Amino acid sequence: MALALALSPMSGHAATAWAPTTTHAALLKAESTSVTGMSRAAVPTTTYRINAYGRPAVQALVTPLDSTKLLHVAVSLNLRNVDQLQAFNKSLNTPGSANYRQFLTPAQFKASYAPTDAQVQAVVTHMQQSGFTNITVSPNNTLVFADGNPAAVGTAFNATMKSYTENGKLRFGNDSDAMVPQALSGIVGAVTGLQNVSVRHPLSHVGAQISSVAATGTQTGPTNVLHPPTQFPLIYDAASTPSAYNTTVGIITWGDLTQTQADLRTMTTVNGMNPVNVKVVPVTLAGERDFSDDPNGDGEWNLDSQTIVGTSGGVKQLVFYTVANGRYGAYDEELTDAGITAAYNKAVTDNIAKIINVSLGGDETATHESGSQTADDAIFAQAVAQGQTFSVASGDQGVYTATGGEFETNAGVVLPAPFSLSTYSASEPAVSPNVIAVGGTELTTNGTAWAGEVTWNDGIADAGDGDNRIWATGGGVSLFEAAPAWQATALGATARQVPDIAFDASSVTGALIYIGGQKYGVGGTSLASPIFVGVFARAQTYANNSIGFPASDMYRDFPNHPAVLHDVTSGNNGVWLAGTTYGYNAAAGWDFTTGYGSLDINAFNLLAYTWGNGTPPSGVAPPPVLTALTNNVAVTTQGTAGAAQQFTLVVPAGARTLTFNTYGGTGDVTMYVKCGSAASASSYDYVSAHANTNSETVTIRPVTAGTYYVTLTGGSAIFSGVSVIGSWQ
Repeated sequence: MALALALSPMSGHAATAWAPTTTHAALLKAESTSVTGMSRAAVPTTTYRINAYGRPAVQALVTPLDSTKLLHVAVSLNLRNVDQLQAFNKSLNTPGSANYRQFLTPAQFKASYAPTDAQVQAVVTHMQQSGFTNITVSPNNTLVFADGNPAAVGTAFNATMKSYTENGKLRFGNDSDAMVPQALSGIVGAVTGLQNVSVRHPLSHVGAQISSVAATGTQTGPTNVLHPPTQFPLIYDAASTPSAYNTTVGIITWGDLTQTQADLRTMTTVNGMNPVNVKVVPVTLAGERDFSDDPNGDGEWNLDSQTIVGTSGGVKQLVFYTVANGRYGAYDEELTDAGITAAYNKAVTDNIAKIINVSLGGDETATHESGSQTADDAIFAQAVAQGQTFSVASGDQGVYTATGGEFETNAGVVLPAPFSLSTYSASEPAVSPNVIAVGGTELTTNGTAWAGEVTWNDGIADAGDGDNRIWATGGGVSLFEAAPAWQATALGATARQVPDIAFDASSVTGALIYIGGQKYGVGGTSLASPIFVGVFARAQTYANNSIGFPASDMYRDFPNHPAVLHDVTSGNNGVWLAGTTYGYNAAAGWDFTTGYGSLDINAFNLLAYTWGNGTPPSGVAPPPVLTALTNNVAVTTQGTAGAAQQFTLVVPAGARTLTFNTYGGTGDVTMYVKCGSAASASSYDYVSAHANTNSETVTIRPVTAGTYYVTLTGGSAIFSGVSVIGSWQ
């Protein structure tokens, strides 16, 4: 009854008393007057600026948004018992606590911390009365989705909508703060989907197409080259660490993923890996249900998926949470902050992916002002309570995230105020205290062995708009997020600092990724984050998926376990101008460029096992793929210590001589051959095992027709780039 009485004034919206939300105006208007003409009359002038760092001016004509334009909004509702939730999440990873490793189910979280059904119904009723349609509610009661035109937005949230055209694309945004009737104060946290002027973007750096004969990992000494994702386990020392065969991983994406799945199949086939169990989960926003291919996004999603699979050695399932982006791909205006937030939430309410990769980011000020940061934080807090981990790229703009890395004109003139070379910014959602922020390094290798890393900074490049930008790892201090307890204790921090760790991100030493069936060199912290996801997925499988959000464990244990880390102590993520170095410098221990550094997979796996509940891995790893050989055609293979790669060759009747050879690459292989069934160290017809070499030969005379099985093992060492050939005559 009290709720009904409180809502009754809202039905007519007469003399409504409005309460604030965290969603502020996306477009900031300024009124001025100028004197013109013979009459010297004062003429009012309105200009607009984007509500982001530096408040850049809108250069185009701003007009009221078309009254028929349908907006797809997601209203974020505040969690209940927030202080108790924060205490619970801390206790989850505190040894000796009654809640230690007692992760919640989505239903348990909803019962204790989510908005109540009555609160949700109050919001739904208000939106219905305001003219919104297609209203739905997320399973955890935290998001209310709906469609409405600018008039409905004005009625429901006391906000006006404006638009302009930029580079042929419609931009729209609210030019006043979103508010709600007083009766909903404390219930509604933010209103997302009211703007598309500040949207998160991919954090990858796609280079030129790579020819099939380009050098990638065959080296004669320490150097900087590109690597196929399957080499990262070798480089970062997976040793005998099992693959992530029992861990499900998620990726946040948008649009149609047909090409991404085709390229993933190409990558696994070429590398002799098992096909990936892929699931695509469409994330729709009320009436927005169109998915189109975004060529700019394909490179990102391909980088994420191929790197995760290659680094992990294969996962139980790879789940793409893909946001509806409209019918026209990169030229559509339908992708907003609401869609990305909805994808995060879907991954959490599904609760099937133990680790979720986010290779997206944007200006923290813009996401804070739009209310997206508030909405995201609530979702990430639920993930921690459920034992899930979001891994987020820290950014590719060095210390100038807010300007997209831009800091000077092409003529070398520093950008005008309010930009300042000494004012730094960080990327959201990497700054959330409930995610792992992953920075970037430049990797040096000797063959497939790790030989060193420095802070990733590829230097200055033309941004394509008359300005120069920096390509470097993001890192710095949040403007709005307080330091989590684990950073306050370990670093003495008062605000959230990023990154936490780092992996390879340089476009010079990055990954060889299939895009549209062709190989490209790709870097960015969008590479670093999925490398960590693959590494952590291995650890989760080894610990039977019992490890929770690992940040507090990392900050507690890393300083006392140096063997786990490659501490990056050189490099900078800023620029050098006029004799002054800007940005942060790498240093011993944790720093603002690479956090604690990169990880030794084998050592990390053993340490991370102690963060779980001590149960051994469950399930059985899938058998290796049998690669079919063609007569007299060589294939190249690789493997970690203790791993085996298997091949088959069908030999017809009439063959007089059969020879199998291995050669080239690095490591030390042993070759086992058997006719009719799989060969192994305990079951074989022929063997070639010479110490300290990859040159092995088995010659068979006379020859029995049939299928011959060849198994290569590396013993206690990694082998890579080894050619295998079978020939009969």
